[in-house]
Amino acid sequence: MADAQPADPVLQPIAYGHPVVAFFHVFFKVASFLVYILCGLFSSNFIANFVGVVVLLMFDFWTTKNISGRLLVGLRYWNEVTDQGSNWRFETLEEGQRSINAKDSACFWWTLYVQPVVWIGLGIFAIFRLKLDYLLIVVIAVVLSCANVFGYTKCSKEASNQFKAMATNAMRQGLTAAIARV
Repeated sequence: MADAQPADPVLQPIAYGHPVVAFFHVFFKVASFLVYILCGLFSSNFIANFVGVVVLLMFDFWTTKNISGRLLVGLRYWNEVTDQGSNWRFETLEEGQRSINAKDSACFWWTLYVQPVVWIGLGIFAIFRLKLDYLLIVVIAVVLSCANVFGYTKCSKEASNQFKAMATNAMRQGLTAAIARV
């Protein structure tokens, strides 16, 4: 059996490049949804429910912004405050450093974009149930999730613009070198 041929790579499932990071990227999102939905069953104390969900939302925001984005898709963003005001910074890995796993990337982008949609749906449901206090939790969740959506979408576009600029510059240099040889 030592000489057995490896299985067909096409049939083998692609593994996650960062399975622990992908797990926690999804875990905090799902946990915050579940605690929000089920909190009324376990406690009638709104303050305890509010704190529980908001703590999970903060863990999710921090994990997505500082760990998941960098490791799963090679992007990160932050805000620098100076004497002149605040500056948003967007960063992507250089092409040579970049090795993005397809499953990691799909996990990151799908959950990033689905999260605010689910929270908006839960907000509409809270309005119909006339649970306006729980709407406050939804507003916090939508703001935090949309901040990550905005940051990473802008970061991704910034990366795309940087790539286009590098490609244009490389073509210009190649064309200049070709003309110089003539």
